[in-house]
Amino acid sequence: MAEQARLYPTVFIHGLGGWGEADGIETKLHYHYWGFDAGERDLIGRLRKAGCEVFCPSLGPFTSAWDRACELWAYLFGGRVDFGRVHSMTFGHARYGRVYPGVLKDAGTPGAHEKINLIGHSFGGPTAVLFAHLLWYGSEEERAATPEGQLSPLFAGGRTLINGVVTLSGVNNGTTFADFFGEKGMKVLAGAVYTANALAAATPLMELLDFHTDQWGIMGRTAAGTRSVPALWVRMNGVRRLLDCRTDNVGYELQVEYAAKQNEKLCSCPFVRYYAFRCCRTHDDGHGHQVPDRDMRRILKLWSTVIGRYKPKKLRAYGFDDSWLPSDGIVNLKCLGAPFGMPSKPYDPAEKAEPGVWYEMPVADKHHMSWVGIGEAPEDFFAFFDSLLTLLRA
Repeated sequence: MAEQARLYPTVFIHGLGGWGEADGIETKLHYHYWGFDAGERDLIGRLRKAGCEVFCPSLGPFTSAWDRACELWAYLFGGRVDFGRVHSMTFGHARYGRVYPGVLKDAGTPGAHEKINLIGHSFGGPTAVLFAHLLWYGSEEERAATPEGQLSPLFAGGRTLINGVVTLSGVNNGTTFADFFGEKGMKVLAGAVYTANALAAATPLMELLDFHTDQWGIMGRTAAGTRSVPALWVRMNGVRRLLDCRTDNVGYELQVEYAAKQNEKLCSCPFVRYYAFRCCRTHDDGHGHQVPDRDMRRILKLWSTVIGRYKPKKLRAYGFDDSWLPSDGIVNLKCLGAPFGMPSKPYDPAEKAEPGVWYEMPVADKHHMSWVGIGEAPEDFFAFFDSLLTLLRA
């Protein structure tokens, strides 16, 4: 077993529609996101049995990267979630969310918890990148507009807490699958998801997956951990406000144009090692399109076919060409690497990792969900993460 997790805690961040160990899917059904299995592929359980200090937070499955990063801070250090004075006013939701006890309150202090590692799958990638950025650079907007004594430490910056950031099929530069639906189409899809959340908020179904929509007044948790379900009209009004805000939701953030604009505001941290794991299971059909390989997961075949044929002229300004057509089933291979604009280079195992530089890993023969165990033999799945934790050794 790798030694790195014994040195620094590792935080596993789930992707879009995912769940963590506080959700009912884990606590009641015992079905694990990191393994997509109720039995032998329980990655987090296996690592803990081996003595590794790992965490699997439950973050908003459909909320923005900013809101998820704010939740992650409270999850680690404890206290009430603070989404920021400027951010909450700009997007029209409550500034404060639920209260967390804190799982690593001493993170950043000398010793075993001096630093942590972040491993993000899919939309967990942008979440990890933004979180690392805020820890070091903070938010100038929040600092300028927040009275002294009211600023969340997350926005203050100056923390050298992160040792390594790993993205596994991270949506680091968006996906043309979201652009195919367009802003209106993604708004319809988001509306369906959040309306379902509002209508089912009082049902046992919401015990399985917590949508973390406290800030919108749709559904949340009290300080005691019980469900907080406002009146139906309050919930539906929250859905309306969320959709009207346009940009503070994952449906918009998955689009290439938004990702490009967001990445212009972000910088890699000069002391963090970055690794972008990529994969692809499509091939050229001989007619200028990409089609799924035979062993592409069935549910991903339609999505990868759309990505492999969709050639939006509007994205040419961002460098789009036919090289963007290969995909892992959900995200263009071109978008799985380092965030555009950040320093990057191909990974060379013989080269010592340089902090502040993204290392783009060799393209693996996997699909988007392989990283969480779907279609993977348990021994291969575990062996990959053993090697990954070794890679993250300080």
